[in-house]
Amino acid sequence: MRVRSRARRLALLATNVANLVRFAGGVRPFATYKVKKLLAGEWRALIPWMTTAANFAQRGNPNRYRRWLRKRPPAALPDGRVLVLACAVGIDAERLQVFLRLVAANKHAHADVVVLVDSEHGTSLAIDGIEIVAAEDASPDTMVATMHARLDGSPSAYRYVAFLAPGCVPGEMPFSSPDTAKLVFYGDEDVIDDDGRRGQPFFKPGFSPDLLLHADYMSSCLAVTSGFARAMPKRAIDDFHSLSLMLVEQAEDVRHVDSFVAHRYLPARPGAAPSYLGSYLQNRYGAAASVATQAGGWACHYGQRSRFVSVIIPTRDRIDLLAPCVEGLYATNAPGSFEVIVLDNGSTQPETRQWLADAETRLTDFRVVPAPGTFNWSSLNNLGMSHAKGDVYVFLNNDTEPTHDHWLARLADVACRGDVGVVGALLLYPNGRIQHAGVVTGFGGLAAHVYCAVDPESDGHLFVSPTVPRNVAAVTGACLAVSRDRIEAIGGFDEAYRISGGDVELGIRAMVRGYVNVYLPDVRLIHHESQSRKREDPPTDVNRLRELVASQCPRDPYYNVNLSLTSLYPSYAS
Repeated sequence: MRVRSRARRLALLATNVANLVRFAGGVRPFATYKVKKLLAGEWRALIPWMTTAANFAQRGNPNRYRRWLRKRPPAALPDGRVLVLACAVGIDAERLQVFLRLVAANKHAHADVVVLVDSEHGTSLAIDGIEIVAAEDASPDTMVATMHARLDGSPSAYRYVAFLAPGCVPGEMPFSSPDTAKLVFYGDEDVIDDDGRRGQPFFKPGFSPDLLLHADYMSSCLAVTSGFARAMPKRAIDDFHSLSLMLVEQAEDVRHVDSFVAHRYLPARPGAAPSYLGSYLQNRYGAAASVATQAGGWACHYGQRSRFVSVIIPTRDRIDLLAPCVEGLYATNAPGSFEVIVLDNGSTQPETRQWLADAETRLTDFRVVPAPGTFNWSSLNNLGMSHAKGDVYVFLNNDTEPTHDHWLARLADVACRGDVGVVGALLLYPNGRIQHAGVVTGFGGLAAHVYCAVDPESDGHLFVSPTVPRNVAAVTGACLAVSRDRIEAIGGFDEAYRISGGDVELGIRAMVRGYVNVYLPDVRLIHHESQSRKREDPPTDVNRLRELVASQCPRDPYYNVNLSLTSLYPSYAS
């Protein structure tokens, strides 16, 4: 199996040489990157990078999707009948006929399908096996009212009810519920047209509450147990994103199913923030939580009171990196809202000592803590916490540079939520490509950064865009925020991880304790990765992390099972 997998990867690379060069930015950058890695003894890193580049170039290839789809085993059947409510209100007459044919062609024996259409079409349409209902609008309220009418007429016929957003065709629905709890189900989706399913799959994560706050990723098909459906109130629900929020708010559990529960015929229309989002935030996080519009969408603020932040930076010499990092901190954040604690791990260069001494007299709330001895990232950060007075700790590499204002306050606002473990940022290489957009566990039995080396503004991804906040198993320690309350509850860094793995271990520990870890792409920093020391992952750190992942997080709950654990760019599993 491993030999076949390697052969497939090599074949993919061989047929995509031009794309690899383009991904690197041209022949010269491509050659420079390869030579740099070879000279550094990091030749093993070339294969994952080239696999990532090839998969990135192939992300929209419909033939590749069809080949993958043919290998996929059929989905399981649900453990009861499903009432499916689809919406075609607002579709023009020509496309409506195609839509109805696609619905009929994809109808399963275990489902009864009701399609809502415009009132003007309601009396003139008929198609075998599909019930047509005339409706005045495409609102979720109309679908809920239709659902209640059908359930009242069939009190025990259905175990599940599925609501499809406008323009979505029903797909597989392998719902299973041994209990009668208030459950919400959602699954993956792809695109369908007159000729059938043509690709563009969206492989969704396990339930990600932070993603739901910023993107309507669930409503292509929302399914609930019939008992939950009967209890749904007949009240104004303005949009399908709001329907997702209201169902999640009332649910006892939210489950992602590993199937294409919907095929999208009409593209989703991006809109304003969902009407229920403000109420949802206040119900969950308090009266001070709010929604603010911004370019390209909206932002959620959790109303946490102003928090004092302790920024903890381990360093050894390399003042060429440390100085821009610290000066950038002071230039981009409000004076008096933070302190900086530099842990001096044995600097010897006179210019470094001179700069640190000057900074202590020149900069407000700037301290240098001597920390001689063998470098141990975890113990250095624990030492920094013992000297810190902040409500929030931000652990920061000395080779990072901030790119915008007030980013510490943004990290603190999220870190101080009662449900949050650790918080991370979008880190970019100096060339603008992604260095960190969240950590996924399971890669090679360890953990890795997804989207590494990808342009953050690219689109057409098979997974969640790296520009949208989401929940993750862990974040990199190059920029990691955590509240004092949280780290006191779960404990500090495990000092058995000397150089690598301590950040991942802390994230997994927080997740296992029931907290969510958050990736925030609106906090962006430049990261000159591992410039201050040679990159090395001690075997003891690697083995310890491998054992931890195997026992506590072998498959990342926020990463779709259909995605590869060998390509850092989210792509089809082999």
